[in-house]
Amino acid sequence: MRVLVRPTGFCEERRVRAAAAVLLATALARAARAAPPDELVDPLKAIEYDLYDFAPEEQAVWEESRWSGNAVRLDLGSVTLKELFAVQEAQVNLRALPWLGFHLDVQDDRTREAEVARFSADVLLRVAPGVELAVSGTPDVVKQDSAIGGGLLITSADRTRYAVLRLLDDAAFFNVQNPSGAHRDAPVWRAQAEARWATGPFSGWARADLGTSNEVRFAGAPPRGVQATSDQRSDVDAHFRWAQRGSAAGVRVTARRLDAARTAQGEESALRRGFAYARAYLLTPVLPRLALRAVALGWKERARGLDAGARYGFSRWDLGGRLGAVWTPLEEWTFEAGYVRVHSAQDLAGASLDRWGDKAYGTVRWAPREGVWLHFLISHQVTTGAFGGFSGGLQVIF
Repeated sequence: MRVLVRPTGFCEERRVRAAAAVLLATALARAARAAPPDELVDPLKAIEYDLYDFAPEEQAVWEESRWSGNAVRLDLGSVTLKELFAVQEAQVNLRALPWLGFHLDVQDDRTREAEVARFSADVLLRVAPGVELAVSGTPDVVKQDSAIGGGLLITSADRTRYAVLRLLDDAAFFNVQNPSGAHRDAPVWRAQAEARWATGPFSGWARADLGTSNEVRFAGAPPRGVQATSDQRSDVDAHFRWAQRGSAAGVRVTARRLDAARTAQGEESALRRGFAYARAYLLTPVLPRLALRAVALGWKERARGLDAGARYGFSRWDLGGRLGAVWTPLEEWTFEAGYVRVHSAQDLAGASLDRWGDKAYGTVRWAPREGVWLHFLISHQVTTGAFGGFSGGLQVIF
């Protein structure tokens, strides 16, 4: 009988190697499952945010009306054959008495990175010429979702120049009675500001909506249910413009921070991101009814995600431009056609990616009466020949 004896260290080494192989396989499997949202890496995103937006001249009129008029805006665009880009806004300004007024805002946006649905109301009490105190909030049918706070409004005599500041306790009654068993350890505060200044051909507008983190725990949640969620959103928008005798130039800036996390079935998923989007534009006449529009695009974004137990990091830096011809054969009709191209330098988990995106587009705008604009846009991806998309919308100010 032969007896084979192996050193103890050899067996231990085999066990270590086997354990390492299992850990490596698990890590690779998790990394393979980790996937950032498609919109995060789509090179066309910067193009769609520009083409589907309201034209600078329409945006400027809307900014002027924010505290002096009523308005409805609707913009619907196709991102893919199954995905919709939607912006829906309405505002109301009422003066019941010389010292008492009301301002209402409705917003229901479904953009590529997030959805926002909000109804805001201000009861305005005039304390001095051009100075009003506001009792502000977001009333909701579900009491737990209502917000309450206060603000200060300062306006010019015609209310086209203004500055407003609000502080809100968001979902102030969340913990009072929550049938889902959800509980929030700390209040969520929102600071909102909006201002417009104008003199001669120059104007400037800015709006900020900044919020603290909203962390919710679900007590007694079943093993397969949701144990906790958290989210945070902060927005900043600005528009600086010069316009005179058919020419215009300006800069539009949007910046956002979006954090979302969810723990369910013992596994956490999260996406924390921030981006800044800038557009510099120039509109200059070349003939009595023909003008050229040039737009420079820049997009900077960073994100950290946790998906299927695996973490990933992402960043992108987009640069591009748009050139179009604007023809106005009649006062109420405007036609525009052009081409836009963007280079997106991306880095996903240490892997460098370079992507290009482009579109040729055509737009028809109709202004049947003062304060009313309707538009329709169609586009085509030139390089890939893939689906380009279309959009339509209206803006009414009265």
